Amino acid sequence: MGTSIVYSLNYEILVVRALDLATVGVAVAALYWLEAGISARLGQRRLPGLKTLEPIRDEALPTLTIIATAKDEVLRVEQAARSLLAQDYPKMAVLVVDDRSVDGTGAILDRLAREDPRLRVAHVSDLPEGWIGECHALAQGAEATDSEWILFVDADVTLAPDAARRAVSLAVRQGWDHIAVGPDMRLESLGEALFVAAFMVIFNSSQRPWLASDPRRRNAIGIGAFNLVRREAYRRAGGHGAIRYELLDDMALGKILKKGGARQVFAKHDGLAAVRWHPGVGGLIRGVEKNAFPAARYNVLLGATAPWLMLWIGWAPVFGLTMPGILPKLLALAAWAGVLLCYREVERSVSIRLWQAVLMPLGITLFVYAFLRSMAVTLGQGGVRWRGTFYPLGALRKGRVW
Repeated sequence: MGTSIVYSLNYEILVVRALDLATVGVAVAALYWLEAGISARLGQRRLPGLKTLEPIRDEALPTLTIIATAKDEVLRVEQAARSLLAQDYPKMAVLVVDDRSVDGTGAILDRLAREDPRLRVAHVSDLPEGWIGECHALAQGAEATDSEWILFVDADVTLAPDAARRAVSLAVRQGWDHIAVGPDMRLESLGEALFVAAFMVIFNSSQRPWLASDPRRRNAIGIGAFNLVRREAYRRAGGHGAIRYELLDDMALGKILKKGGARQVFAKHDGLAAVRWHPGVGGLIRGVEKNAFPAARYNVLLGATAPWLMLWIGWAPVFGLTMPGILPKLLALAAWAGVLLCYREVERSVSIRLWQAVLMPLGITLFVYAFLRSMAVTLGQGGVRWRGTFYPLGALRKGRVW
């Protein structure tokens, strides 16, 4: 009888301790979400938008070259090139680098170049040792131009006709050397919205892009879809040659630009830049395979621990509501308030709906799975295969800049 009482008391003590630990965990999640939400709200309010200022008149505009790369994009390259050529910018050239395409991409670009002299095409047939393909292609494009400003864009980005003019006007009038613009993401399903919203929340809370404009901070920003940079700042930072073996080339470009003294800012798209990232949840998961593990600096320990912490942060607001006692429930409600703040800021820049914040735990779970898959694939094959080229893990770690 006495032994049963002891066992019962020990069990109750364990349960109480477990609940106490769980309550602490919910409190940590509440602090995380509230801090992330408040920081995002305050930070986003300070960001300029592409429509912040009136555009500069034709005669005062500096020269500009828009550079994009394309590899085996036969189905989309003509639409993308015509979108870039539709820019309302008189002192502009468009340069598309055909990066070792084996389909009809090069032929389509050559035909478009014959139709419009503003379009130039550079063909890359070989990838030199020690280069990531896209970095090499962008470097070749930059070397082939002499404009005062360069706008690096992804080939699948869609720009409003006045996007480039407004971006350059913002840079010139406010004295920026580098403007990175996060585009709106066109989403066609609830699953895509869940994944992209979780990705954006994690990106905002980890990178704090609104701090890139503060020269006292180490935070830097670069967006592959839209990186506008003053040529002199690009040259001073070393260009893409300084990040030649970096898979996260857009963020790495932002880092070396800021390190080189460039004044940079993250700007809101104001409806002038959009992209269809990857179709479907499966496409999004495969799409981040190249970048997710590199974003953790190829660190296996970090990659093995951070996802589980993120899962708890994502699910704690749910668990807290089901726990006994008033304190866990209050902490859970505080966490959900932070989640709503985070998703409200994402809603301002990406085509999601605020009510989808209630599905945040599912979105976090999808993203964690994508990250773990990226790490497993990279470690399993000993590197990253991208755009038809295999990059060994050892070389990627050695060439890491971001």
